[in-house]
Amino acid sequence: MAEGQRTGHGHTLQFWEVCGIINRMICALYWRGKAVDEKPAEVIGKGTRKVTGSNNPRMVDRIDPFTGEAITYHYLNTARARRRGTEEDAIRAAKARRRGILRKYRPMILSLLFVAMAGILLSKGAGSSGMVYREHLEDVAVTMTVPDGTPVTLTLNDLAYYVWKVERDGDVRAQAYDAADPKAYWNLFLNDEGDQSGYMSDLGRKAVVDYAVRDAIYVREAEAKGFALTEEQEKAAIMEADRYFLDQSPKAAEALQLSREELIESVKKETLAREYMLYLYDNGQKDIDVGGAWYEALKETYGVSVDDEVVKGIRIGYVTIN
Repeated sequence: MAEGQRTGHGHTLQFWEVCGIINRMICALYWRGKAVDEKPAEVIGKGTRKVTGSNNPRMVDRIDPFTGEAITYHYLNTARARRRGTEEDAIRAAKARRRGILRKYRPMILSLLFVAMAGILLSKGAGSSGMVYREHLEDVAVTMTVPDGTPVTLTLNDLAYYVWKVERDGDVRAQAYDAADPKAYWNLFLNDEGDQSGYMSDLGRKAVVDYAVRDAIYVREAEAKGFALTEEQEKAAIMEADRYFLDQSPKAAEALQLSREELIESVKKETLAREYMLYLYDNGQKDIDVGGAWYEALKETYGVSVDDEVVKGIRIGYVTIN
């Protein structure tokens, strides 16, 4: 796994790539202007050259024989120079030295300023959830059609339970990674093959959608085949939901607005989906989870469509924690 820091969410360049692009643009513009605007110094002798813009032939730069770079030891910097040079030449020489220093370090200074500004802006973006979740609970995130033609929608309210679970489980790993700054975990970049490559926050958002869709599909498959929870399973689901409801942090309760009844319903559906998956597995069916060939083929029959504009606002790692 290669680790990197996030600068944004969705399809964005990494922070160091943004900095590199800015740096190259500044340098390209600077050197292009330098090539046009700055006339070269007039060479007046071996190892010396005349200071550009000066009419005093004694104002020369010595050339370092080892590096080939000019060493600015102007004639007017000495007591003798002050006696023999004009005041105008002295002023011009001082300005030339200042311009030379600024021209030499201008690309680096501008690059650092742009990098700092970009870092501040991007870090602000990384620290926000992208939207106030509770204000978009009725937004439709996923649409699909049951094979019998019945349309099914999943709103952000339907996804709220999965947001809470993904962040709850992820926060355990985040605290182990860096207890002083758990947000750093969600900004890590996971460099694996296929869909498992990306920032932890983005992978968390994908997991929320994937498992909400999986459970919705398996619930409908189970119901179509006459499956239902036993009384004992229902009681266990209610107890689990009550425990989740009490375990919610004040921030989670405020962000997701999940009522006890909604939690119970979500846990019941998750339990039924899990029981149906166990049934499939016990009967020899493999690849039944997200990413498995059999499941993905079944998912195709449901015509699942995800609204990226809605879903991308879910910044996992910042909704109920941090």
